[in-house]
Amino acid sequence: MKRKDKQKLQTEPAPIEWTRADPVALAAFDPASKTCTMNCGPHAHDPRSREERLFLCDDCEVKP
Repeated sequence: MKRKDKQKLQTEPAPIEWTRADPVALAAFDPASKTCTMNCGPHAHDPRSREERLFLCDDCEVKP
């Protein structure tokens, strides 16, 4: 199979479906209540704010 034929067989990756936070819960969230332990940054196409990512992250530590 020629290289051009192989390239035609490749498909676009599925778009990422970003988990979104409930706007009311996010508004009540205090970003100072969690500490990021993974040093995460946003994906280039991530529409979420830093606060929303922090709110949704299960790896971040909740401060006592």
